[in-house]
Amino acid sequence: MKILWVVRPAQGGILQHLQSLLRGIPDLDIVLVAPRDLQDWAGSRRFFPLDLVDGLHLRRDLAATRQLRRVLRKEKPDVVHAHGLKAALITSMALAPFRHPHFLFTAHNSLPQRSSKISQWGTNAVQRWMFNSMNTIISVSDAVREQIVRYVPERKVLTIHNGIASSAFDAYSHDASRTPLGIDLDDQIVGTVARLIPEKGLSTLLEAMSLVMKILPRLHLVIVGDGPERSRLQRYAHKLGLNSRVRFLGWRDDVPALMAGWDCFALPSLSEGFNLSILEAMASRLPVVASDLPTLHEAVVPGKGGLLVRPGSAPDFAAALLHILKAPEKARAMGEFNRQRVDTYFDEERMVRCTRALYEGLLT
Repeated sequence: MKILWVVRPAQGGILQHLQSLLRGIPDLDIVLVAPRDLQDWAGSRRFFPLDLVDGLHLRRDLAATRQLRRVLRKEKPDVVHAHGLKAALITSMALAPFRHPHFLFTAHNSLPQRSSKISQWGTNAVQRWMFNSMNTIISVSDAVREQIVRYVPERKVLTIHNGIASSAFDAYSHDASRTPLGIDLDDQIVGTVARLIPEKGLSTLLEAMSLVMKILPRLHLVIVGDGPERSRLQRYAHKLGLNSRVRFLGWRDDVPALMAGWDCFALPSLSEGFNLSILEAMASRLPVVASDLPTLHEAVVPGKGGLLVRPGSAPDFAAALLHILKAPEKARAMGEFNRQRVDTYFDEERMVRCTRALYEGLLT
């Protein structure tokens, strides 16, 4: 079986998701078609570079469509699997007017919402055409699935939640994880892992921390991740007087080790598909404070695993963080509950098994 993946420009969670699948199904012939900067990430898998960019760029998008069409003709895959909306759009155009009998799409994020009615009407029309060109659509959350079934019959859309290997978070000690950061063992740490983009709402978290630190003066914030908002967020942290209390670590490949030293995980996102970092925090036995978004409800059980608060509200985030940080016994109980929940519902092996079964079921 030959499976051709078309991958949009990606970082963070999507790449983690795809890496889990590649690791879990090494025997299937998966050919990658993606932006050139992902070639090293692809490892030993066959790779075709594709000039694919975010946003709409008519000339470049048409060129990418022709480029992908040539790869499809050469490779003749049994299954074509697009990851991300932009990849789905280019793949749909490349396959038109003849639809591939096994065209899949994984929706990793919530569908975009436009501020203008005219723009939203145009977006809806394109999405309806695109989704109806597909045989099966995988959603990483039930909330995203509910958005997609407005355009296509429900039978075409199934949810396969993201999953992680929770055992990878067991080998690190709380004390050793703090030493490289120079943070005292008696201090407290709130941590987050996110791309530094507006949709992650990190300004709200910085504002909340500026409030909480007035009450908990030995509190620190650790931000793992990079992106176009980094400089602005660093300036904002300086404006709030948080310079010595906030560490911007950039992109890191040792997240399990870092999380072992944290006391709470925070995710102030304004929009999410199904966040992998929150699962990593749960596997690390951390309580969670996150935005009250439909997709995050599927991971976090309010009151048992953490607290969900109004997106964009710094006072609400501050109150929730205080509630957890001032009750360490309750926080530990929340962390244990989260680990059990990840092991039960969000295991990497289950995600891989479901995806493999879908591939094999298409050709039987």
